[in-house]
Amino acid sequence: MDSRARLSARLTFKPMPAARRFVRRVRDGERGAVAILFAMCASATIGSMCMALDAIDYAMTQGRMQMALDVATLSAGADLSHFNGTPTGANLATWQADARAYYNANMPTNALGFTMPDASFVATVTGTPAAGQKISLSASGSMPLFAPKVLSMHVSGPGSGSGSGSTPSSPQASIVSATNTALRLPESTLELVMVLDNTGSMSSAANGVSGETKMTGLKRAANTLIGSVLPSASKKSYIGLVPFASTVNVSGALSSSGSWLSSSWPVYNATSSIKTASWSGCPVEPRTGGYLSPEAYSPGDTRKFGRYYYNVPTSGLSVYTYSSRSNYSSCSLSKNYSPTVASNVPVTLGSGGANLCDYPSSGQGTGIGYRYDQYTSSGQTLTQNSGCLATPVTFLTQDETALTSAVNAMTPSGSTVIPIGLLWGWRMLEPAWSQNVAGKGNGWVSTDTSLPKPTDGTVSNLQRVMIVLTDGLNQIGAAGSIPNTLYFNGLSGVGSNSLAANTVKRADGSSMSNARTDSAELHGGDPRDPSSGNNAGWPDDANTFQLAICSAIKAKGITVYAITFGASASSSTAQVTMQSCASPGNYYHAPDNATLNSIFQQIAGRLGVLRLTQ
Repeated sequence: MDSRARLSARLTFKPMPAARRFVRRVRDGERGAVAILFAMCASATIGSMCMALDAIDYAMTQGRMQMALDVATLSAGADLSHFNGTPTGANLATWQADARAYYNANMPTNALGFTMPDASFVATVTGTPAAGQKISLSASGSMPLFAPKVLSMHVSGPGSGSGSGSTPSSPQASIVSATNTALRLPESTLELVMVLDNTGSMSSAANGVSGETKMTGLKRAANTLIGSVLPSASKKSYIGLVPFASTVNVSGALSSSGSWLSSSWPVYNATSSIKTASWSGCPVEPRTGGYLSPEAYSPGDTRKFGRYYYNVPTSGLSVYTYSSRSNYSSCSLSKNYSPTVASNVPVTLGSGGANLCDYPSSGQGTGIGYRYDQYTSSGQTLTQNSGCLATPVTFLTQDETALTSAVNAMTPSGSTVIPIGLLWGWRMLEPAWSQNVAGKGNGWVSTDTSLPKPTDGTVSNLQRVMIVLTDGLNQIGAAGSIPNTLYFNGLSGVGSNSLAANTVKRADGSSMSNARTDSAELHGGDPRDPSSGNNAGWPDDANTFQLAICSAIKAKGITVYAITFGASASSSTAQVTMQSCASPGNYYHAPDNATLNSIFQQIAGRLGVLRLTQ
């Protein structure tokens, strides 16, 4: 065969059938391998995802468990003061049950699927109150795992059998544990004052939507703290209460005939009826040369407190009754209608919403308040003491019943002036206000004339603590209210909107010597803050004065816990102001009632020199 024939034979060669089958097997084998490889990767991916979910669940469960145990350890340490010494026998069982209840309150049964047998919660206490006590709590339980269930179904398939040679099953749960230890050092003398917001907004729901009111939650939390700190066996803990709104009422706690209070009436429309009316017990801050000062003062100081009162302006209060109206519009008066002019108090005003026709176009609310719009002819009655908070303070005491009764009597009313609450809380902790120093009938009314205790070192382990709680920023008054609290409160006084304090500096370095309750001087002269609701006054100067008071209180060695409470206290300004007021690490925000109760438990646990060590 010549060369051309051989070349033609090569070009026309076709593979044999056996060769084609070999090529097809190789090709099909590659497809099978890819399928097997994909199945293996899918199983690994699903397994990784399941294990990641289990890891997240574990971290969340362990974190919440540890938090609950921290609170339980502190609360159980505070609970020891209910027992005379270190509990044993039945008392020990009671204390351990209390510790478990504190834990359960923050880690309920089956929370996040976690379960814990009773035997896996252990609470022990060693030592004595005189030498110090060690509180140890531990908890251990199981958390269901997601990965073993999913992987078992994915690998074996539902209903697959397991003969004697099957692979052992994976653990279906993971053990989660937490431990903590606290030291309760030798018992100290504690003077604690709760300065609590009693303003009208405390009647709204804590979460800002519906449910329990903030006042309901506050009463429960305060009474829980009182029950933890004031056991019958302790003789060294004292608690006082200062409810505040735009005023603080000291009736029954300080004598109205004491030298701390001026015998003269403030110069504001001083009519004969004012001098004969009874005073309800709300004082007005002293001034030096017309200036406020962030001071506790003393009953013997030459600068005296005044009596808060309200009376209509010297020109009288014009009361208009409208036959119809609808929020600043469609306001109808009868023809030739003449208003009723009240020249004195008491005077009865109407209900159904005030000052909705004449304000804000005519500037109603920017002054003392000279006109009142009403739709019905009966409702609110103004007296000399309108604006004076009804619930008085309760001075330092060990009487748990008296304190809980005072807490339960708190009623929401009025505007927010946090500085006035802080000042009177401070005075309740200052030795200069004790009868031993001020003299009988001039200091705080108490069977223990040494309260507040001296700070000269004669009282060992003396703790002075203040808890201040508010549900928002300072809001001294709402334009159009009668009486207008921008001009009638315990801080600026009666008939004045001055917050002038020449020793206090603003953040920009300027002096508060020109300060006003509405901070109009900082906002182009406009006294109405549209962002605050009801065109209440700007709070800048009130916030600055509050921080000056907080600094002065802390400089006196008083520990301050500051709490913002509820949905309306969520603004950054409100929280930053209160955080700056608190001692380092002692600021809390409670968005709801449950959180507030937990915070009060934590604070109770930190009193009495109780510290976590793990």
